[in-house]
Amino acid sequence: MNTTHAAIRISASDSNAVTEAKKVIQAGGVIVYPTETVYGFGVDATNELAINNLNQIKKRTRPISIIVSNIEMAFSITILTQKQKKLVAKKLKEANTIIVPLKTGSVHQSISGKDNTIGLRIPDHGFGINLVRELCKPITTTSVNISGNPPINDPEEIMNSFSDSIDLFIDEGVLPHSRGSRILKLKDEYFEVIRK
Repeated sequence: MNTTHAAIRISASDSNAVTEAKKVIQAGGVIVYPTETVYGFGVDATNELAINNLNQIKKRTRPISIIVSNIEMAFSITILTQKQKKLVAKKLKEANTIIVPLKTGSVHQSISGKDNTIGLRIPDHGFGINLVRELCKPITTTSVNISGNPPINDPEEIMNSFSDSIDLFIDEGVLPHSRGSRILKLKDEYFEVIRK
């Protein structure tokens, strides 16, 4: 969406922050938003053009995790047995990223794994949850950086590096250094630890 203009910057505490982010996502744009771990790039997880734009910004072409607003949304886009649902629900409540089988057509295939799985999480942070709830669909969550580099958690560095590439920055100040959430992959009825 962003062609020549610098990104708009809004405080995360601004009462219009979620509304403005929703407008950008619905228009196919790219936002940067805070989570409890790192700042993330957010686009509509069903929009191929927005996802392609995000991949160009990050210089990557591999699966991208998404955030959902609640357990019900997680179950609506995945294929799980009743026992698996209980296991996944428990881990999602702990703000882990869980890689699970994806229901075809629920998000764009370009962000899923080769085995038709998706990494999803419910962040322990109100902004992302409120935004996804307003949109009624998941958005991407991937750290703000060029692929292979450390996540950028300083607002000034984010603006210097990506202001011309994104449409909206939801600023919550400097976030503590973090590698991101723990990543677990569902294997039948147990989890394999992908990232601690």
